[in-house]
Parts: sequence; structure tokens; C-alpha cells
Amino acid sequence: MPAVIANGVEIAYADEGEGEPLIFLHGLGISQADWQPQIEHFKEHYRVIAPDFRGHGASEKPDAEYNIPVHSADIIALMDTLELATAHIVGLSMGGMVAFQLAVDAPERLRTMTIVNSGPALPNDTFAAKKMLWSRLIMIHLFGMKWFAKKVAGNMFVSDEHDEAVAALANQIASNPKKIYLRNLKSLWGWGVLEHLTGIKTPTLMLTGDCDYSPVAVKQAIVDAMQRAELVVVENSGHGTPIERPEETNRAIESFLNAH
Repeated sequence: MPAVIANGVEIAYADEGEGEPLIFLHGLGISQADWQPQIEHFKEHYRVIAPDFRGHGASEKPDAEYNIPVHSADIIALMDTLELATAHIVGLSMGGMVAFQLAVDAPERLRTMTIVNSGPALPNDTFAAKKMLWSRLIMIHLFGMKWFAKKVAGNMFVSDEHDEAVAALANQIASNPKKIYLRNLKSLWGWGVLEHLTGIKTPTLMLTGDCDYSPVAVKQAIVDAMQRAELVVVENSGHGTPIERPEETNRAIESFLNAH
């Protein structure tokens, strides 16, 4: 797998196909490998690039700060090194947060963005938000990364037909250095670009599973607040929509890209 130095850190990435650049950004604790159904599909008509965020997968894992703006800066540096003036961006979960950050930090670099099971903020000022974070921290500290990884991976799908995918995701999450995973996890709560939401002009597809962690109504409210956004709901799908429903995911993204 090729790699570049982005902001002093080695970032590994997949790079397949030719055409307009299409960058896939993975979620917390996993890697570009989980985009394989999308890479195989879109490489026929696009140059598909799927990086591992710093601290993830085959990328370098420095003992440093981790947060959404840092990951956003790494993607801009990756694009600079690959001489990509602009690209379509697709982000799942934490990757969707990075996409929103990119739309604020460098809107001129985005042709479109597809946000999969994510949003423009993860508040930390409510009891529910604090409970969600602290329950994860407690599970990791009490039971360890391996147990926690199985729990998280098992909750990403609606059906029981994905044992192989659950095992693969659990292995990926468990392989993360604990302190780096915790830094990434803690940084998500309190992050947000809500104050910029109405000003984002990037054509946006909000793609959500009907059984994602946050309700469809929340995604609809985000779309309603944006200038050029639309919502597509994938039925019988949880947080891991691109893995659980790859064909439906690919069709939705392809239709959106063809329209822009």
C-alpha cells in the first residue's frame, strides 16, 4: 500500500482506478479496508483513494494529538501531495465528521460530499451525550479493547447475517493502540461545525441507515438546514451501512455523483 508524509506523519492509502478523484474516509478504529465493496465498484469510473487516518490501519501511529481538525488537515495534505485540486469525499461516522470539517476548512477542495451515518456535531453538554461517552470509556477501562471491540462491532448491523464482517471489524478495533483510540474517541465529543452548517455550499448527500444510532429525523433536520443537501435512507441498515448494504450504498452514491 502506498503512503505519503502528511504533516509529518506517514499516511497509507489505497489508490485504484482512473477518473475524477473519489476519496473514502473510514470510521473510528477501523480502516480503508472496510470500503472494499465501494472501491471495487467505483474504481471502474473514478480514481478511488481510501486513506487510513493517522493512528489507524497501516498509517503511522504517533504519540501525538488526535482530533477531527488534525485528520482534516492530513487529508488536505494528502490531496496536495497527490496533486488533487479537488475531489468527491465520502465519509462514514468519524470520516463523515472529517468531511464536514473539510467543507468548512477547505470548501474549494470538495466537489461533493457524502455523509454516511454521521453529522456536523457531537455535543458533550447533555446528560445523554456524557453518558454515551463515559459508558464507552468505562467499558474500555474495565473490560479491555478486545471485549469493547466485539461489543461495538456487534452493534453496527441490524441483521444477524454478518458474522464474518463483525469479526473483521472487531479485530480491527481491538488492534488499535488503546491510548490512541481513547484520544480519538474523547476528541469526538464536543466537536462540531454547526455554526457553519447553513453556509456550507458543497453539494451534500446525507446517507443513513434507518436503524443508525441517531434517528432519521435528525439527519433530515441537518439536510433542511443546508443549502444543497439531500437525504437517502437505506432500509434495514444500522451504523455499518456500506458494509451491511453495499449495493444500496453504491447505488445511492453513484446516483448522487452522476447528478453533480
